[in-house]
Amino acid sequence: MKKIACFMQNINFYHSLSAAAEEEGFEIQNTDSSLEELSDYMLFVTDDSLAAEKIKFSDIPVAFVSQSGKLQNVFNLKIPFDKIQFRSLLDQLMHGVSDDLYSRISWPEFIKKSYLIGNDIFKLDKIIFFITRELIFFAGISEIQKIRIGLSEMLANAVEHGNLGISAEEKFRHTEAGTYEDFLKSRVENSKGCDCRVRLEIYMDKKTVEFIIEDEGLGFDVENAELQAKDDDLLKLHGRGIMLTKIYFDSVEYNKKGNKVVIRKFLS
Repeated sequence: MKKIACFMQNINFYHSLSAAAEEEGFEIQNTDSSLEELSDYMLFVTDDSLAAEKIKFSDIPVAFVSQSGKLQNVFNLKIPFDKIQFRSLLDQLMHGVSDDLYSRISWPEFIKKSYLIGNDIFKLDKIIFFITRELIFFAGISEIQKIRIGLSEMLANAVEHGNLGISAEEKFRHTEAGTYEDFLKSRVENSKGCDCRVRLEIYMDKKTVEFIIEDEGLGFDVENAELQAKDDDLLKLHGRGIMLTKIYFDSVEYNKKGNKVVIRKFLS
């Protein structure tokens, strides 16, 4: 379990922080502001400005809690405790970014967006984080990570097997030989001159997250792949990851051609 260090005087904020951290799968531990004791923590939270100033130039991120004041070079959390702001902070830290999506004067009722995504599969993780940041308004951190894993699987398949035209046999052969990464890099480089893209449509609200993914490839035999998925034979799925995606999503629906899929997660 990831640990968060806490040095707080405001007991009400501390209790709210502890409850929210536990809900998100994090452990809050009381500590002091000694650098030697903070190496095992992913975040230091304090309402003591002197402690925040002391720690802020160390390797551990610092969150300063205040009703009105702000400090430079730290994350600032407001009083009273705000669960969405805290969730936004955790999401940023887990992905190594520092731009604050959270706004205290706005809260989306729903999000609807569309993107065209290029074929550089090695940048997918960062792309997925930035285009799904608003999930913090609708789902918890643990659920968000599962959603992103499933989405990553589908987008990777759309690029690899759709736009880049890599067959399951090619992937299996190069993976067995330990040459798949080089093979994939070559395909990506050779595809930079083409204009094929993956189209992604996103809808999210407090009840449902839906992604519509469409590539420009030739598609695949959906019915046959579904039958193979029921047999738990991952090597015969032609890289489409149907079984894996169904672990993270409640609904996975392909079109007849096999180049477009709608995946849905119903939020609790």
